[in-house]
Amino acid sequence: IALAGSCWTTMASNNRCTELLSEESSRENCCAHHHDGVSRAWSDENFDSGTLFFWRVLGGGVKCKPCMDTCDGVQCESGKVCVVRKGHPKCICSPKCNVSKKISERAPICGSDGRTYKNICRLKKRACRKRSNDLSVAYYGTCQNSCDKITCPSGRVCLLDQNLSPHCIKCARKCPPVAARHQVCGADGVTYQSTCHLKDMACKKGKGIPLAYKGPCHRKATCSKIRCKETQNCLVDKRTGMPRCVTCVRRCKPRHMRGPICGSNNSTYQSWCHMMQDACSKGYVLETQHSGKCVTNDEMF
Repeated sequence: IALAGSCWTTMASNNRCTELLSEESSRENCCAHHHDGVSRAWSDENFDSGTLFFWRVLGGGVKCKPCMDTCDGVQCESGKVCVVRKGHPKCICSPKCNVSKKISERAPICGSDGRTYKNICRLKKRACRKRSNDLSVAYYGTCQNSCDKITCPSGRVCLLDQNLSPHCIKCARKCPPVAARHQVCGADGVTYQSTCHLKDMACKKGKGIPLAYKGPCHRKATCSKIRCKETQNCLVDKRTGMPRCVTCVRRCKPRHMRGPICGSNNSTYQSWCHMMQDACSKGYVLETQHSGKCVTNDEMF
């Protein structure tokens, strides 16, 4: 007869359990239904509610044993390997960076998060740890503040974004012909046949061109005369007087936190996101002058 006990999940490093999964469970039943054999543990006792509360909350947990104590049969997701830590198996991001002899795989690279990595293996390791599907190679070499020293992979060109950060992007081969209703007005005051044509021109110039509003550019356009999306606000470009539809950011997330930067109003902001929040509150367009803090006249002399 199988001995009934308690089934647990999330075994702590002190070999004790606090998260009860089920009671009156045999070891066989407890350990048979886990998805990878790593997350469950079992103890050979059942407890009344008072004793259980004491051990879980005050006693540091109930002594338990992992369902598995080796990596045999453990299936880890892609990019992870199984190792035995303190007597029980655990899936971790692959600790070994066996970089090949290819120069491209052992040279430093700039990630899409703006960080410089020793090699592509280190980037993949961080992406695994952060569970990020968005982290990828921006370009080879250390991260730069301009396109001058960047060599993009074949078929891609270097483009500066709204934060004046360089990115290697793939330009559209050819924009299809479209009807006049697809025209858009760029922040440079030029009417483009479509957003594809705007992006194509940005590729050729090597610098992003913000989309001001949908439709052809009008010399006398104002915020009251153009229509922005419901999720956008209309801001005024002080230099040109042009209106521009902008998506205002309510909350700055970690991926928006690169900075500091110097805004076109000569104010230093913690990040591009914080500058955009200020622009939305003031009602006029703010752009990045350069990365780093603004230099005052007193600091120049």
